[in-house]
Amino acid sequence: MLYEKNAHEKNYPASITKLTVALLVFEAIDAGQLSLDQPITAHESAFEGLSIYGSTAGIKVGEVLTVEQLLQCMLIVSANEACNVLAEAVSGSVAVFVDAMNAKAKALGCEDTHFANTNGLQDIQHYTSAWDMYLIVKSARTHPDFMTLANTRMAEIPATNLSAQRTYYTTNHLISTWRSAKYLYSGAEGIKTGSTSDAGLCLVSSATRGSLSFISVVLGSDR
Repeated sequence: MLYEKNAHEKNYPASITKLTVALLVFEAIDAGQLSLDQPITAHESAFEGLSIYGSTAGIKVGEVLTVEQLLQCMLIVSANEACNVLAEAVSGSVAVFVDAMNAKAKALGCEDTHFANTNGLQDIQHYTSAWDMYLIVKSARTHPDFMTLANTRMAEIPATNLSAQRTYYTTNHLISTWRSAKYLYSGAEGIKTGSTSDAGLCLVSSATRGSLSFISVVLGSDR
């Protein structure tokens, strides 16, 4: 630990919630339950309860994308619907998957975390701490494909059964100048942004210099 401030304080995590989703998806892949190239159909149930103002990749009911493409939608442009589509693919329902998210957090030693959904939309029962999110990200980083996706600047999703080809750009200013050139850092490696009016600005990032890798978790920033 190089620096910490209120590391165990409970905060709303916004879209960095999706890192827990990614961890469970990669564990399902390791278990042989899913594969990155496996096609998944987006069912209507995956869109229930989602705010029309939330982050989206424009996925349609009945659209077929691969697990990898859904992960790209979730980690690169923070698509809320992609989280639920993946949750249903892993657990059969979003509710069961959220239970699995909480069980995984507990198994990793998280003491200040409770998830109420897959995407980080505001809920008073949905919170975490910087330390807990570090534990989650540390586990996720053990999956090589996780960091490849979390550090992706741009992804092209080929035409599907319901959509033309789409191009998505990362929301992370540390690794791309597409949205802003003010924060680019050559050593940065992902990982995930998040923001809501209640959660403030949140960022989980990492960097490597020589043989050392660092993880930074910031919650509740106002700038």
